[in-house]
Amino acid sequence: MPAAHLEDLVRQIGSLRGVGWGVAVPGEGELYPAEAAAIARARAERRAEFAAGRLAARRAMAQLGLADAAIPMGVDRAPVWPKGLVGSISHAEGGCLGVVARDADYRSLGIDVEGDDLLAEDLIPEICLPEELGLLPAGARAARAKRLFSAKEAAYKAHYPLAGKVFGFHGLRVDLGQGCARFTDHPEVASIPPESRWDLPLRQVVGNGLILSLSAVPAGIS
Repeated sequence: MPAAHLEDLVRQIGSLRGVGWGVAVPGEGELYPAEAAAIARARAERRAEFAAGRLAARRAMAQLGLADAAIPMGVDRAPVWPKGLVGSISHAEGGCLGVVARDADYRSLGIDVEGDDLLAEDLIPEICLPEELGLLPAGARAARAKRLFSAKEAAYKAHYPLAGKVFGFHGLRVDLGQGCARFTDHPEVASIPPESRWDLPLRQVVGNGLILSLSAVPAGIS
């Protein structure tokens, strides 16, 4: 996948104050020692993808005028961002995308890149709530389900650093028209205190055979 396809989606999703973006493809990028140690036993393909993701994040940092820094992997496998920064990395379709901001501007960021194909029919009930799909015909239903999947992935990645809780897809109800993911009262989110169930903003664009979803949680959310 040409990096230009991801760069085009970034342009489409629109600018956000204080947010830097970076794109890379596997085969690019060198790792800091702390990063290399985290995936020393991984397959070569995984190491190349990991390095490209870190390079994409560092390119996002450079866009904000920030110096290179290591982005190790935590025990939960999530990126450990340099002090004062928040960010997110997504790998898909042979390309990597990184997004970074200062924590004075955003509490958290989450991005997801997926291929714009149909979600397998047997997965739709696991990902989507009935009210999210309505009475769409089968083909449109599967296409919408894939876009809801990407949106929920981005929203989850934005929320996880804030509460540190794992939850399932039925824990969020997504409204792509309103650009928002809201928590449900499903048992999947029982471990998340009510005061931590913030509405999560969403942006999503589709093009070049890809879906790009972004959840940028502003610093003032409480």
